[in-house]
Amino acid sequence: MSEFKSQLRVVYISVRKPFQSLRARLFPKNKTEIWDYWKAPWKFDDGNNPKDYLDSETTEGRTRFLLKIANKFVNKNDSILEIGCNVGRNLNALYLNGFRNLSGIEINERAIRILGASYPEMAEQVTLFNSSVEDVITRLGDNAYDAVFTMAVLMHLHPESEWVFAEIVRITKKHLILIEHEESQNWRVFRRNYVNVFEPLGMRQICSYKCSGRDVVFAGYYTRVFEKC
Repeated sequence: MSEFKSQLRVVYISVRKPFQSLRARLFPKNKTEIWDYWKAPWKFDDGNNPKDYLDSETTEGRTRFLLKIANKFVNKNDSILEIGCNVGRNLNALYLNGFRNLSGIEINERAIRILGASYPEMAEQVTLFNSSVEDVITRLGDNAYDAVFTMAVLMHLHPESEWVFAEIVRITKKHLILIEHEESQNWRVFRRNYVNVFEPLGMRQICSYKCSGRDVVFAGYYTRVFEKC
């Protein structure tokens, strides 16, 4: 009988684990679990380490893509906030290209440490908030930044935190630049059309572009630039 129970347990575990994995990919978790992932993604995903976001052949093209947009819509003396700055690759590129009034929000403490070690000159000049966007954004003033931008960050914002979108509009004085996936859905990626999100909140889309495989691993992403009404 004990042997039968043991075999039954093996069958139960073999069925249960794939089901749990499938459920995790299909059903959104709560915002706290999303925070826990991004505070230490390497604990959950061996291929998601902050160092992977430093300058490389892959990320260099993404940064060039961002700089092209920034140079078109943002002035060099504008105040700029990146939500989800990770190790600071984008902020450093902006800094090296003459943008000086820079700030970033990043929940991952290890990423902030890597930022300081990898880009020390830029790190001394920027303002960094090491916390969740939910915690930081309510403490920022109205029209605090001329430009706010994100790259593959808002797609991870849990539906419980969608109030943040109105706060983003509140702190943005001129332009909001988004490079976000809008078509996928899993436990930490949420499908949204950001025109439908931000235009009712007081932003007007002035530029949009559906990225393709030619755009340096941005297939499925949309680039959208909004202007404050």
